[in-house]
Amino acid sequence: MKRIHHPHDKLFRETFGDLSVTKDFLSHYLPTKLASAVDMDAMSLKKNSFIKNDLREVQSDLLFRTEISGQPGYIYFLFEHKSFIAEDIAFQLLGYMLEIWKYEREKLRRHNISFIIPLVLYHGDKK
Repeated sequence: MKRIHHPHDKLFRETFGDLSVTKDFLSHYLPTKLASAVDMDAMSLKKNSFIKNDLREVQSDLLFRTEISGQPGYIYFLFEHKSFIAEDIAFQLLGYMLEIWKYEREKLRRHNISFIIPLVLYHGDKK
C-alpha cells in the first residue's frame, strides 16, 4: 500500500477546496451576523499560500476571495495539525494577513486593504 505524505494537509485541502463544503461550513459555524455579511456566491478559491517553508509540515492554508459587507475581502483558513496549542497563533495570523495585504498592494496594485476573516482549525487534544 502506498503511503500518503502529509495526510492532514491533503484531507484539509481536498475537503475545504470544494466550495460547496466551505460555504456550508461557513454558514453553519460563523456567527450569524458575520455569515450574513459574507457573499457566498462571490466566493472563489485563490491559489496563494502564505505559509513559510519551515512551517509547511504543521500548517496548511487556504485563501478564499469574496465580498464582505459589499467590500472586497478574504476568508483565510489556517489549519494547524499539531498536537499542542500554539501560544503565538494570533501573531502568526497577523503575519499571514500582512502577507496577503502586501500581495494585494504589490502584485494587484490595490491601495485599500481588504477585509480578512481569519479562521483557525485546530485538532489537538487540548481545548
